[in-house]
Amino acid sequence: MRFRQVEAFRAVMESGGVTAAAALLHISQPSVSRLIADLEAAVGFSLFERRGGRLVATAQAQALYETVRRSFTGLDLLDQAARRIRAHPIGTLRVAALSALAAGVLAPALAGLREAYPEIKVTVESLGQRAVEDRVFLAQADLGLGVAAAAREGVRTDLLARAAYVCALPAGHRLAGRDVIRLKDLAGEDFVGPMSEADALWYGIDRALAAEGIEPRRRLETQHSFPAYAFVEAGLGLAVVEPFSAPLFARLGVVVRRLEPDLTVDFAFLEPDIGPAPAVAAVLREAARTAAAALLARVEALTST
Repeated sequence: MRFRQVEAFRAVMESGGVTAAAALLHISQPSVSRLIADLEAAVGFSLFERRGGRLVATAQAQALYETVRRSFTGLDLLDQAARRIRAHPIGTLRVAALSALAAGVLAPALAGLREAYPEIKVTVESLGQRAVEDRVFLAQADLGLGVAAAAREGVRTDLLARAAYVCALPAGHRLAGRDVIRLKDLAGEDFVGPMSEADALWYGIDRALAAEGIEPRRRLETQHSFPAYAFVEAGLGLAVVEPFSAPLFARLGVVVRRLEPDLTVDFAFLEPDIGPAPAVAAVLREAARTAAAALLARVEALTST
């Protein structure tokens, strides 16, 4: 079995015929037919049948295509990575970050970076955790800001900050007058988020609530914390969320309180493990660490009043 045979098979399956496959591969129709015949000889079963003048994939071909499709996914991602690298030449810093970190931490960090590198162009993608990891893994981002996760080959991690979740409450909520919110106080409340398949930012919340015998009542779910804060501000429920967005939404009237017991999460820098990081990425990393520490100090003051 040769790669070109598999490529021809994939093209026929996805385009629906030999003519279209030949156009996709920029080869002649007889060449596609020959490659398919050679592949059938290699695998030992028929891949297509002719019915009414058109090719119809056999059941064996459908089963084989599922494996081929998954195999080509990695190649498609590599091709996408190459296009991104071509589109972002030297002099551009590419950052992928969770939305909470993009808004809360990156903004002041980038202001500091611009003083050191006034001509630098920065692109920022606000993504979920898995997408941040993928961007870094494929070298589509020079620096990622996300949640510390299990080690992944090809990705270096370094601690950004350890932060405690907070409880965000609508103004006038029955618990707003308390200095500290205990998890058991949340029984019977309407929760905002997270979605059951949400990414790593939400891990641990349900386990902690379950330990207190609380089954969250969620009538509104969201994957990211930033809209969760906005929904709380609109009076749609309370949320247990990351603290970096707290100062912004506190100015909009959201009540932010410390939780007991503490629920902490480690936020981390992620970088492609392909040699030393660019100097500009190292500068941004330190600026982000400083910004995160300052922001958490503000949250500590906010939840101590």
